[in-house]
Amino acid sequence: MQWVLNAILRYKNFLLFLLLLNFGLYLSGSQSSYHNSQLAKISLAISGAIHQPFVQLNSYFNLADENKRLVEENNALKNLVLERFNQAELMPMESQELPRQQYWSLPAKIIRNSFTQSRNILLINKGSNDSVVREMGVIGPKGIIGIVNQTSGNYASVLSILYRDLKINAKFKKSNVFGSLYWLGENPNEMQLEDIASINPVQIGDTLVTGGMSTYFPEGIPIGTVKSFELPENGGYYDIRIGLFNNMTDLEYVYVIGNKNREEIIELIERKP
Repeated sequence: MQWVLNAILRYKNFLLFLLLLNFGLYLSGSQSSYHNSQLAKISLAISGAIHQPFVQLNSYFNLADENKRLVEENNALKNLVLERFNQAELMPMESQELPRQQYWSLPAKIIRNSFTQSRNILLINKGSNDSVVREMGVIGPKGIIGIVNQTSGNYASVLSILYRDLKINAKFKKSNVFGSLYWLGENPNEMQLEDIASINPVQIGDTLVTGGMSTYFPEGIPIGTVKSFELPENGGYYDIRIGLFNNMTDLEYVYVIGNKNREEIIELIERKP
């Protein structure tokens, strides 16, 4: 016990400096949005640098499983390309138009994944140096993952779809009926769909996709399927549980989605009449 007291007395000036430094950073972050943003970026960069070596070590021991997953994903993408090509061949030549590319994607690796909290955040190894900015959508091999929240030069934090305050615009693939998707904070593989009126038919197994009514995701990105539903006696809207296609507890590689028209869309939305 005596040596602890001796150490404190010996380094008291340095300890006092650290205490005052932390207190000053706390005041700066709480009183100024600019300082708060800068502190968040510094914290993000430090967190990324700490977790990166552990992720690389884990990846080395999982190369076989990851290669198998990548082969399956590439095969699915090839089938999708072939399907689109065949559909184009069946169309009359005069009716075919070359669509202007609105979205682009950037592969990234998850170096930290949270799914046990009420507000879960992921960390990926792509940041502002890779043209990643806030409010970009993030998808996985089987569906949506989340939305970019903060960026540093080499890293970005992502609000997971398992974030209780986050709502995603979604629709039924078969009927184009729109609703809001959010997490209840319980099962990490299930979400809740609301705002679906009882006049619309719903069945177990119906597929849910992104609605395209935001700048985050293109229309038609897979989300999941209906696991259960019920109609409350006092309301005209369903309570619907959606089972996610992505396993949110087992993620390694994702894709950041950029929208080339994002700034134009936001400008029109925010423009006063």
